[in-house]
Amino acid sequence: MHRNWVVNKTNPEFLQYLSASASISPAFAQVLVSRGMNDAESIKNFLNPSFQDIHDPFLMPDMDKAVKRLKEAVDKNETVLVHGDYDADGITSTALLVSVFRRLGLKTCYHIPNRITEGYGLSSVGVQKGMDAGAGLIVTADCGISSEQEILNARSKGMDVIITDHHEPPEKLPEAVAVIDPHRKDSDYPYKYLAGVGVAFKLAQALFQESGVRSQESEVRKLLDLVALGTIADSVPLTGENRVFVIYGLKEINSPSCRIGVKAMKEVTGISGDVRAGRLSFTVIPRINAAGRLDDAGEVVELFLTHDEERAGAVAALLDGQNKKRKKIEGDVLKSALEMIDPHNLDSAIVLASHDWHPGVIGIVASRLVDMFFRPVFLFSIKDSIAKGSARSIPPLHLFESISECSELLLGFGGHRQAAGMRLSADNMNAFREKMNSIVDRSLKEEDMVPTLEIAAAIKLSDVSFNLVNELNLLEPFGESNREPVFGAKGIEILDRRVVGTNHLKMRLRQEKISFDTIGFSMADKFQKMESSSLDIAFVPNINEWKGSRNLQLNLKAFRPKS
Repeated sequence: MHRNWVVNKTNPEFLQYLSASASISPAFAQVLVSRGMNDAESIKNFLNPSFQDIHDPFLMPDMDKAVKRLKEAVDKNETVLVHGDYDADGITSTALLVSVFRRLGLKTCYHIPNRITEGYGLSSVGVQKGMDAGAGLIVTADCGISSEQEILNARSKGMDVIITDHHEPPEKLPEAVAVIDPHRKDSDYPYKYLAGVGVAFKLAQALFQESGVRSQESEVRKLLDLVALGTIADSVPLTGENRVFVIYGLKEINSPSCRIGVKAMKEVTGISGDVRAGRLSFTVIPRINAAGRLDDAGEVVELFLTHDEERAGAVAALLDGQNKKRKKIEGDVLKSALEMIDPHNLDSAIVLASHDWHPGVIGIVASRLVDMFFRPVFLFSIKDSIAKGSARSIPPLHLFESISECSELLLGFGGHRQAAGMRLSADNMNAFREKMNSIVDRSLKEEDMVPTLEIAAAIKLSDVSFNLVNELNLLEPFGESNREPVFGAKGIEILDRRVVGTNHLKMRLRQEKISFDTIGFSMADKFQKMESSSLDIAFVPNINEWKGSRNLQLNLKAFRPKS
């Protein structure tokens, strides 16, 4: 797909000044400036985040009410039901709250809704489970903000509800004892972009502060492995508090004394040594998600609660098998969806539906289609005349706001800027398609529909060094809003090229007197369409370790004929 290259540039004299004042290379200074860091102090704070930087949980509206009600539950010896969600964020949120409540002496059970039979959010099945367990209080985890009717149902059965969620709230907040959500319009909480597990963690932090538990900080830090997994899984920005959570959470995950369930997942995925956020996102996290996509995810909560190594290993093996099954189903749905799309005649919004698609994988397939066509994508699985949908967006379009404009056509919806879910009558599918395309046409300009490749800094190959790679590693963990920086270089001469593997491009490139080996994964066919012998390249420098030697290598992200 054609992409516009956008190169970040800063006054060279300022870069030299920042380089000297912060003791970093000019190339790294440009990367940091492009991310909004313009002085040595902000650079120091970003590169060396401290656990002490996290915010007071009581800055969040209703936190005091939630803590007060939970302390009453402890005093009255009440049973509490934690009601979560079926994805990795919801599962880790549930496991975190259950472990904390039990630690504080609360009788606690939990419910993870079945994606197929119950759908997203606080469910009537979950409310009834609380009733059957004799619960006096339901605490939601990563859900509940749009579940007004179910909350009224719970209250009518004599149960109070505390909501912990991070999805966009409706205009009128639900009538719960406490609604903890950083996106509340009346919230002055300093950081808005917590995952559901981040919000659950803030409640845990508040409870430990008020409970007088000894070794409070160490107790809180032990929860950060779950916070890191859920935060990475939900693709929220890895900035601010989230960056602190993931950095310290990775320390817990990589610890020899890590949680038994985490250890089991590392073993089943073949992870040895320290693992970074990027690797978790395509090894451990898809397996955590697999159960909720295809079946019942309730067992996965036990993976993170159990102290039994044999049980943890059995659950991890089950998830590994379900993930393999998920991949097969996902491939079939993707193939079917592609057969419905004319790439030469694309709508502004791709809206597709089928009776044959598994609802558990359509969100992943929607993401794949966004990557392929750079359009907002809405996929629906139809059963019994009801279409359940998952949507993914492109950065310029606020998905939740766009879907809100179609509310009269929908039976229910919820989500974020870039991802959402919804239900509607299958009879309204064409009307939804037409209205959504109208909204996208009105909201976006033609240039918004062309993906961009952001070049963090234009440099010469002579700027690439082991020191630069080491500096870049300080930016970890990489993820949403903190992507691995891509560099650009112009006028590159091709010394040698060959195809390795099935479609990988291996080249030796030179600029002036400096040359490097490069690898371009799945790029061989793209190069064959070019006739130029001189290139502009976009790349990430890294260190290639092979048979005991360490060499600098450029990982190509894109190339084009010399401009």
